Amino acid sequence: MIFERSVLREKMAVAGGILLTLLTVTSVLVLVKGLREAALGSIGLDTVAQLLAISILNYFPLLVVATATVAIVVTLSRLYQESEMVVWQTSGVGSFGLLKPVAMLVVPMFLFLLVMNSILTPWTAQKLSAYRNQSGIAELSLLKSGDFRSSDGGKRVFFIEEVAKTSPPSFKNIFVAQQGANNETTLVLAQNATLANSRDNRAFLVLNHGVQYQDNVKDGTLQSMRYGQSAFSIDEFTQLKTTDLNNTPPAQTTTAVLLTRDTAQDRAELYRRFSDAFMILPMALLAVMLAYVRPRSSRTWGVLLAIVLLVIYINLIKVGESKIGKERWSLMYAMLLIHGSVLCCAVLALWYRTQAWRMSAFNWLRRSPS
Repeated sequence: MIFERSVLREKMAVAGGILLTLLTVTSVLVLVKGLREAALGSIGLDTVAQLLAISILNYFPLLVVATATVAIVVTLSRLYQESEMVVWQTSGVGSFGLLKPVAMLVVPMFLFLLVMNSILTPWTAQKLSAYRNQSGIAELSLLKSGDFRSSDGGKRVFFIEEVAKTSPPSFKNIFVAQQGANNETTLVLAQNATLANSRDNRAFLVLNHGVQYQDNVKDGTLQSMRYGQSAFSIDEFTQLKTTDLNNTPPAQTTTAVLLTRDTAQDRAELYRRFSDAFMILPMALLAVMLAYVRPRSSRTWGVLLAIVLLVIYINLIKVGESKIGKERWSLMYAMLLIHGSVLCCAVLALWYRTQAWRMSAFNWLRRSPS
């Protein structure tokens, strides 16, 4: 019990410092972005503080996982570095005895993230969507007849021949060029457009009598589609389906409601929410393995490798989410393939490292003077 309390107390102190640092860095980055948009007139200064709070909540699950991972590596590696772990083992602490204080830190975090992702995450997504809508509407309101205007870091260009100052505002002869995430270019032209609101008060743009061109990066072909009327989101300017307007987006829906729906997007959102919480468990085991260092050696490599593994794990989760959203993988298959594989690797790596450390401790005791 003395060992467990001592290690847990040190981990909590280290975790508090790391979390405070990560929150500070994240806050500064979000604040700079908010002030830049306020300077451009996209949002008001009174909205910046709200954006800061909402963004912190949005990033909080990832910050918690990163905090726990680094705190475990830093705390346990100090025990190895200063040979305290050998002393604890001679006092009766087994090779896996340090897993209990790790579990005492990580399991409550895991349960907290599950609850947060079920209740608070949808609310955060709703607020962020409202902010993006406000920013998009403000961006449209700045457009003047005959002017080109770029947004999204130059990835999107608007041109409207005539802006009618009606309520809601309407536009004539619209041209939009947008570069996608995979470097594909989309061109949208329409004779006129108006602003409208969905049932849950999300603003979108209704384009009438237009055509959409999109280049296919893979084969170099150009696809075109004519439409009489089509709806586009304001924040990302992506085409919306009727179901998108009638149903609340999965990211803004509570977990209880998602469990009653069975679309690919709903399953992908469920997978993401559970992944944000579950990933802390394999990462904790990997952190215990990476904490092993030889006496008086540096702890830096363990921390850096933990961060690299966390980034790889996050990207694997995103791959699973994408595959589920495209109906290529089932929810259970993605869970077993991504999280099951990482968990098995973490357990095997920890077992191997424990055996190596046990032999190292034995050799250290044998060489020490009696």
